[in-house]
Amino acid sequence: MEEKDEEKNRLKAIREKLESHIMSTFQGKEMWYQEKRLQYKGTPDITTDAWGVSVHFECNRTQPVHLSGRWDFIIAYADYIGAAYAGWSLSFECPYPEWEEEEK
Repeated sequence: MEEKDEEKNRLKAIREKLESHIMSTFQGKEMWYQEKRLQYKGTPDITTDAWGVSVHFECNRTQPVHLSGRWDFIIAYADYIGAAYAGWSLSFECPYPEWEEEEK
């Protein structure tokens, strides 16, 4: 039981550091979703809980994308959020502008 409490406390500490930054910086802003060779411009609807981050990403080119990452796998910078090991990211700049031309 002690091990579970330790993990919960660790995730809580990470959440306290990242949550307000994520919500104020990325929530509802136009961003680029990128995963492998897929990339789409759209808007994330972000929710958080004790486990981590969930994203409902809406764009015009495809069906909505649902993303998630546990707090200890979330990477958040000033212009980028992603989940380590999950392979997805959202950024304000188009990750691969040359791919955008290929998709037209």
